[in-house]
Amino acid sequence: MVYEIAMPQLSDSMEEGTLISWKVKAGDEVKVGDVIADVESDKAIMEVQSFKDGVVRELKLKEGETALVGTIIAVIDTDKEFKKVVEPEVIDKPKDTKTKPVFVKKEPIVTKNEGAASPKAKLEAKKYGIEIKKLQKSGRLPTPAHKQEIEDFYIRRYFTPKALKLLDKYHLSVELFEKGKKYGERDILDFIEKENVPLPKPLTSRDKAMISTVMEAVKKPVYHLYDEIDVTKLKQFANKEATITVWFIKLIGEAMMHHDFVRTTLGTDELQVWTNASISVAMADKDMLYMPVFKDVNKKSIKEISQDLKDFKEKIQTKRFLPDDFKGSTFGISNLGMMGIKQFDAMINRSDSGIVAIGSEDGGKVAITLTMDHRIINGYQAAEFMNTLKRLVLDANFYRDAKD
Repeated sequence: MVYEIAMPQLSDSMEEGTLISWKVKAGDEVKVGDVIADVESDKAIMEVQSFKDGVVRELKLKEGETALVGTIIAVIDTDKEFKKVVEPEVIDKPKDTKTKPVFVKKEPIVTKNEGAASPKAKLEAKKYGIEIKKLQKSGRLPTPAHKQEIEDFYIRRYFTPKALKLLDKYHLSVELFEKGKKYGERDILDFIEKENVPLPKPLTSRDKAMISTVMEAVKKPVYHLYDEIDVTKLKQFANKEATITVWFIKLIGEAMMHHDFVRTTLGTDELQVWTNASISVAMADKDMLYMPVFKDVNKKSIKEISQDLKDFKEKIQTKRFLPDDFKGSTFGISNLGMMGIKQFDAMINRSDSGIVAIGSEDGGKVAITLTMDHRIINGYQAAEFMNTLKRLVLDANFYRDAKD
């Protein structure tokens, strides 16, 4: 039996993945749960496992190649009697094995006045002022010569290797530069500065996924509520382990248990109310934003939530997540207060019903902005949720109970 492993969809927004490395090779035996490859999704590098025992028959993707979700990347033979057999490659085998094929080499036709070259090559040579016949005699052009070979000769003759690297990096054509002149790295840099040439930055799979997520987010009918929360009591219980962020995750999770509409997602033709409070939290690493999900925070102590935060920070540093790390939330948190941002609006993450944007502290108060999906939560409900959060943050008993 043959078991095919496809490029998995490791996140809701993932459309394609890049094969980072194979952990097996053809002929290796694998068991259920064995990691066969590392794949980079729009989120991070994740492991691909085999869900059946067998022997690797074929690896269809090279390391570094990208494939669409669903593309077969590996074939596992689950037959215990399977043995790897490598067939010799046969190229142009003649039907009559007694007779060897005969190959006739065609010599190029050379005229008296010009070197042998294609019509396009001759036009290209004329444009650049290149004498084909002379260069072919000296061995600097092949016989016959083609257009690309004429272009390559011209480029090598008039542009230094470092200049060519810059042209390639900035997607610049040699046609932009005066013909017949020698160009070095400094000449190209001067041109880039003078013409204000932008540096092209190809979109990665993560960039594409982020754009897709943002475009989906702006389609939601949202509104905002702005308020302040007194954090004087919270600061009394905050420390190196139980940080302000950790306490806010716990506080918002508790408030969610008082109002089921913030534990609700919108299905195709129904509203889905989830039992526990699971929260997506915005976490950044340089230019990449992640929204890992802190699951069932209503059941966890401050110590457990603090450990979850440490674990996610480590995963961000190593770029190694599991698909489940980004699933299951109904509400979100974004905290830019730690960076001195007083107040801001946040975009709702995927299918969540809303998100809390936490600003910086000013005089014992923190600015809070709620962004809500109006299809799920109305303004009155959002105000109720805000008031519950404001009450909890001043409740000393809540902090004592949450530490246990």
